[in-house]
Amino acid sequence: MTERTRIFAPLITPRDAAGRLDLAGLARNVERLNATPLDGYVPLGSSGEYVYLSHSERLDVLRTVHEAAQGRPVIAQVGGDATMDSCRLAEAAMDIGASALLAVTPHYYTPQLRGPALVEYYRALGAIGPVYLYHIPSYTGVTLDVRDVLEIGGLSGVAGMKDSSGSVAMMVEVLSQRGGDFQYFVGSGGALLAALSHGADGTIAALANLCPVELRRIADLFAAGQVAAAARLQAPLSVLNALITRVHGIPGLKYAASRLGFAAGDPVSPLQPLGEGPRVAIDAAIEAAEAAFR
Repeated sequence: MTERTRIFAPLITPRDAAGRLDLAGLARNVERLNATPLDGYVPLGSSGEYVYLSHSERLDVLRTVHEAAQGRPVIAQVGGDATMDSCRLAEAAMDIGASALLAVTPHYYTPQLRGPALVEYYRALGAIGPVYLYHIPSYTGVTLDVRDVLEIGGLSGVAGMKDSSGSVAMMVEVLSQRGGDFQYFVGSGGALLAALSHGADGTIAALANLCPVELRRIADLFAAGQVAAAARLQAPLSVLNALITRVHGIPGLKYAASRLGFAAGDPVSPLQPLGEGPRVAIDAAIEAAEAAFR
């Protein structure tokens, strides 16, 4: 729907050797990413281990990112299990200077989280600022159908969605039936080219922390009609993306970020740092991706 594909990085939250928040490292990461073609940042998402942060720590992260972003858009992930808590964080995020909100579906009382419950949750957040629905059933256990998405998308203040379901059918159906202002961001950098071919607006993807220039190149090649060339570059990124998201998750992402010189630290316990075998596999995938883009 937008003329230019937009690429956002859902930022990692660095930790120091003692396991404390490394806000200085977070600021350095953002400042380094400012030199890339990223369109903006998403703090407090799944890549940022938001479930392990207190309310005050989340505010510290938001302030740090907003200041370091130097005017680039910041979409704050504010979702949680209680509407009141999510709204409180949303109000604080907008006061700090967020340009929009992202809100994961509530996900503890899963059997009751259908229909009116989610509609009212997103209605409340949309009254605070433009909000994107965050659909990630692999983590939440809440799987929406297209009717749910379209109903929520029709609410005042709902700007679109980040879809990390991995469902091609959902992507195609939502993109073919969405309203004129509803923006669709695929939640996987490994699926960027496929999503663009169906009309997606861009991606909010963990891979954008590591390969923002490469993702932009794929998007630019697609826009120029060079689909075969884009596909050749997408393939090695899809392998890397699978390792740092589906296979090894946050430990894999933090290891890859650290290997590329970003502040990262270990994942928060009970998540564990990677062992030698997974590190070797990620090293090889990074090297293959770098070779493909030379």
